Amino acid sequence: MQGERKPKLLTVDDVLFYTGGGLQIYEKYCTEKVGRSMRRPWGRDRQPSWGVFLYNGVWLWKDQARENSGNAIDFVKKLFGLTFQEAMDKVKWDFGLGGKQNVNKALYTVPLSEMNKKPAHISFITMPFQKRHHEFWNAAEVTEDWCKKFNCFAVKSASLNYKKLYIDPKERVFAYYCSEEDKVKLYFPDRKGQNRFLNNVSYHYLWNYSNLDCCDKLIIQKSPKDMIVTTLLYPHVIATQAEHVKIFNEDTVKRIMDKSTDIYIAYGSDDDGKKKSIAITKEFGWGWINPPNEYLPEVNDFYGLVKKYGLKELENLLKYKKII
Repeated sequence: MQGERKPKLLTVDDVLFYTGGGLQIYEKYCTEKVGRSMRRPWGRDRQPSWGVFLYNGVWLWKDQARENSGNAIDFVKKLFGLTFQEAMDKVKWDFGLGGKQNVNKALYTVPLSEMNKKPAHISFITMPFQKRHHEFWNAAEVTEDWCKKFNCFAVKSASLNYKKLYIDPKERVFAYYCSEEDKVKLYFPDRKGQNRFLNNVSYHYLWNYSNLDCCDKLIIQKSPKDMIVTTLLYPHVIATQAEHVKIFNEDTVKRIMDKSTDIYIAYGSDDDGKKKSIAITKEFGWGWINPPNEYLPEVNDFYGLVKKYGLKELENLLKYKKII
């Protein structure tokens, strides 16, 4: 249309101007009060070695330990692992200045440094299973109703330390709710590495322990996911918070032994899972029934075993190991 004015393309100086010289950007993404002496947002400083300062109307950051510095856009770039243009787009989007939402790298509106710490508070809103949720669990012959028996729910939205997490509309997210502690472990199966979990449940917590009766044989698994699958065939299953011998302190071992004296570890079949399973069994004299090596590399746990070969294959394994 003749005479129509195109929207102004904001420069770095414009973005900094509209965010108080960049100060509002630091305040939005930092997890502690912004000042001249802080802990490094993308590291694990024991002593403050990072801070922001005003220079010619622009708030800059400086890392005293590593002699690095920059403006607020550089800060967002480094914090979220973005290119400079992606950082500009994120800031403009988050502050209502235009831009576009980046869903590939900046998956969270919460800084990565905060996600890597043990979170103080996680809240979530559930939703009925959608097709994507059914597909995840139905692949291992598990239904939505079976998941709910173990307080496993599909997540619509969630917050970490009162800051909303970004969840892609097509992403699958599940909550394992710990009613005893009123805490939760969030599981993001479509993500990788440490970004797959957010968890504020206590380290020595045993999933499904409160539903467990005394039994002849007890299986201990590495995750609620595997536990939910295995209970389709055998009810006496608990899950730990991680694959590690340190999970089993004196009190935890006593609680487990109160339920059964014939105990089997069923962790992952990768090198790390085997190493930790062997360490645990040597320490306490328990057995272990990880998926056999013949299933590697495609299958590493009981969920993967059922997904690949069906529930009957897991049943055959448990029969072979004389669990059932």
